[in-house]
Amino acid sequence: MKWFSRKSNLDEMQEMKLLKIESRGFWIGFFALFLAIMAQIFLFGQEFVDHTLGELIALLCMALYLIGGCLRNGIWDRHLQATPAANIGLSLLAAAVTGLFNAMISYRNYQSAAGAFAVFIVSFLLVGVVLSVVLCFCSALYHKRRKQLEEEHGNETD
Repeated sequence: MKWFSRKSNLDEMQEMKLLKIESRGFWIGFFALFLAIMAQIFLFGQEFVDHTLGELIALLCMALYLIGGCLRNGIWDRHLQATPAANIGLSLLAAAVTGLFNAMISYRNYQSAAGAFAVFIVSFLLVGVVLSVVLCFCSALYHKRRKQLEEEHGNETD
């Protein structure tokens, strides 16, 4: 008895709809994991790793798979270009959100506005710099892979 067939039972429109459903499901799961981790960090403070290790591993695996798959196939984003300005803008946005989140946790734990502001500045600078470097590195890999794929495609048509 054959349970699994490699041949698809779906027509092209059904395949496209299934891909869209799977894509939305992936993103819902990705952001749900991210929000669950952020909520647990906020609720549990220093002991969050004990409560979120499984979620952290799942989120990291999903993120690495997504990044690797996109870079391997020469895909950056549906709406954004792989430019230094976009990379810096996204880095600053992520740094501001991270800094604000860390400052709120610091203020909750220590009731010090000056300390929370210092935490914001340090988090903002660290995340901004690290993320800018990582995005620039990934952007360079993307451009290199894109050029390689275009050359391969050009050789096939000759």
